[in-house]
Amino acid sequence: MKKSNKKAFSIIEILVGIFIFSLWITSVYAVISSPLRVNDYNANYIIASNLAREQLELVRNIRDSNYKMIKPYNLKNPDWTTYSNTDKFSTGSYYKIENNYSTFANASIIDVNELTTFVEWEWELWNMDDYRLCIDSHNRYTYDCSAPGNIQTRFYKYISIEEVKYSDSGITEIIEDAFLLKSKVIWYIRWYHEFEVNSIIADWKRL
Repeated sequence: MKKSNKKAFSIIEILVGIFIFSLWITSVYAVISSPLRVNDYNANYIIASNLAREQLELVRNIRDSNYKMIKPYNLKNPDWTTYSNTDKFSTGSYYKIENNYSTFANASIIDVNELTTFVEWEWELWNMDDYRLCIDSHNRYTYDCSAPGNIQTRFYKYISIEEVKYSDSGITEIIEDAFLLKSKVIWYIRWYHEFEVNSIIADWKRL
């Protein structure tokens, strides 16, 4: 009877082979998934930057609308029916701001609402629903997440108002007729991210 010269693989050789194959698969996955993660981050970064810059433009629009009505530049919600001079932006406050798509004739075209309880940071996401963004049936970002059909996103946005200060020779002065506007967007997709853009809003007409 002839003996077979073929040798069978031992269990150790099989395990080593599986280990090497797993390393190869992991490397291939890392090479493929890394560009996808970068593309995903870039897409969300562009969305966040556009949302933040839009908030700056909305505040500038409010200021210019106030000028048109010969009103103080820093009214945040001008009363289009009585032209009230109350309800101004105040330093140290946080607001959410968005376009108003209401068809009501006397409605303000931009809604500004103060955030009376403000929190932020990664471990506070569950308490930030007041300024979480949703997408409505027209694919517009809105704070109204309660409307039927509106879809929650992982984006949050708000603006804050601070004093404009000037320092010279150790003396700090507050610049009147201007405020520092900070526009911020937070998103939590894979990790916690922030985008912030600032601008000084000045009463250049001095009405």
